[in-house]
Amino acid sequence: MLKNRENSNHQSAKLRLAWYSVPLLVVAVLAAMTAPILQGDELDNADTQAIMKANFLFHFAAANEWPVETKKGPFRIVVIGNERLFQELIDKYALKSIGTQPLEIEFFEKNSEVSLSDRPHLVYLESFGDSVAEFIKHWEDEPVLMVTASEAALNQGATINFISVDRRLRYEINQKAASNKGLLIGSRILSWAINSGK
Repeated sequence: MLKNRENSNHQSAKLRLAWYSVPLLVVAVLAAMTAPILQGDELDNADTQAIMKANFLFHFAAANEWPVETKKGPFRIVVIGNERLFQELIDKYALKSIGTQPLEIEFFEKNSEVSLSDRPHLVYLESFGDSVAEFIKHWEDEPVLMVTASEAALNQGATINFISVDRRLRYEINQKAASNKGLLIGSRILSWAINSGK
């Protein structure tokens, strides 16, 4: 479910999503049929990367054990700075649920647009910097799963971080950060990680 927001960036994201939903679905299917080949440290194309990250994010949401207090209302996934990933999540997972909770997926251009009083369950941050470090710190004691794509972020309190290993998209886990948040990382998620933070 896509939550309505007043800001123009979010509204324009919904308009673009509606306009391009059919061609994006075709691109996603074609990209899924190809192996995720990397050029240097980056995946070959943004579509393949978005498909893989969306799949991981959904499993991060579904395969971990969340505190009881987070199991009321919709399960909120917030994507910051990567609209293509947001669109992929909407295309593939918007009608699914996490346990008995309907899935709610939101997109924001910047972390400063996210209301700190409206706690999400999972946040994906596309880039990292001083403002992102402060944003992560705000949620350090809250059951918010912070997922990033920057090595610096894992040391700053992010819970899961995407990296490139042997020409594949993989991830590492900061189990200490997860424990501090009261999140129990599922055994399947741990088994897929290249570094489980033990």
